[in-house]
Amino acid sequence: MTDYSHVFDNVRRGMVPAHIYNDDEIFALEKDRIFSRAWLFVGHESEIPHDGDYVVRRVLGDSFIIARGSDGDVRALFNMCLHRGMQVCRAEMGNASNFRCPYHGWVYRNDGRLTGLPFHREAYGGDDGFAKGGQTLLPAPNLASYNGLLFINLDPNAEPLEDFLGDFRFYLDFYTKQSRHGLEVRGPQRWRINANWKIGAENFAGDMYHTPQTHTSIVEIGLFREPKAHKRKDGATYWAGRGGGTTYKLPPGDFDERMRYLGYPDQMIGRIKDVWSPRQQQVVGQDGFMISAASCFPNLSLVHNWPKVEDGQAVLPFISIRLWQPISANQTEVYSWFAVDSAAPPEYKKNSYKAYLMCFGSSGMFEQDDVENWVSLTTTAGGTMARRLLLNSRMGLLSDDRPVVDTLPPTAFHGPGRAQVGYNENNQRALLQLWADHLETA
Repeated sequence: MTDYSHVFDNVRRGMVPAHIYNDDEIFALEKDRIFSRAWLFVGHESEIPHDGDYVVRRVLGDSFIIARGSDGDVRALFNMCLHRGMQVCRAEMGNASNFRCPYHGWVYRNDGRLTGLPFHREAYGGDDGFAKGGQTLLPAPNLASYNGLLFINLDPNAEPLEDFLGDFRFYLDFYTKQSRHGLEVRGPQRWRINANWKIGAENFAGDMYHTPQTHTSIVEIGLFREPKAHKRKDGATYWAGRGGGTTYKLPPGDFDERMRYLGYPDQMIGRIKDVWSPRQQQVVGQDGFMISAASCFPNLSLVHNWPKVEDGQAVLPFISIRLWQPISANQTEVYSWFAVDSAAPPEYKKNSYKAYLMCFGSSGMFEQDDVENWVSLTTTAGGTMARRLLLNSRMGLLSDDRPVVDTLPPTAFHGPGRAQVGYNENNQRALLQLWADHLETA
């Protein structure tokens, strides 16, 4: 196997070998050492609210039926018949009490149990030849949920999900916990881009620097108050162990006033205050920051923003959850869900969905701007010269590795982890350092 120690050393000092964004050998290593070991997002519990509901999701080459059984429990079942290996479920979603393999007709309950096979006695001599009792579709080694977010881990010895997420759970709550009723999601929209999966994850983790350049047209038409350069650099980036993201700096006011500034109606603000911890409320009400985009290692990202959906100055927030599903070294399948508090008013849900589609749906304005850059980067990274180039990802560091701007003290930023105001690439470096750590561990 190729020695990549020089690649990892360069990544850790913030000089990124360009070819890592389009390298088949590195992608093979990622499949073996990241996607077979890390906790991977596969969907949300609200997609399967009723007994018998299911969705089919992939983890690289593995297909899983994520099903709510007739007992109400959620399971992740490997979508492969125990007989000759046919996929037993070929629909992407639905409701079923049983799954019947289309090849030879073996039947499984929605909890995975094998319940029937044609000509059992004639072909197998009944249970003497093949005892079907106790036979089940192969379950994922680990399935766990956090605030309704469903994750799979293919490592039987994986640490618990909550330990893996660590301090980033504090920030996940901003997106996924706006009342005691939980989220509901729509989607996913799904499309493929000719770009490496890491680029989107890095971008959402901390790239405030690209907004006034890449998204100039959106700034100029006045769709957003915030992305103007002088406002974006006043925000902070934060990193909390397994993930991090960006914030906007809010105008003066208390918690309620700042939430109204973002477009939240009073009835939602009251429910949010009921479930966010005092520290979470301090980040907004005292520190004056509101979370925006974020990424959780390896390939889960989230968006929170508040565009204008109609003429005038009124804005409305939306939340999006997205997955960067690797297909190859130079192709990614994007899964994008719209998320909203299930207790939100119907009119709010409708307009929030409109805001999401306008910005980050498959044809959203931000989406089109970003993908053009990511495809160009990936294509160029596949050439010979890219193997000679180290990309400078040291923004926010002086030559002796001291920070350009000091970390915010706990009195100025009440969230866990490390936060700094202004443009930097601290989060991109942190994400790639986790990447290097995983690839270096045999």
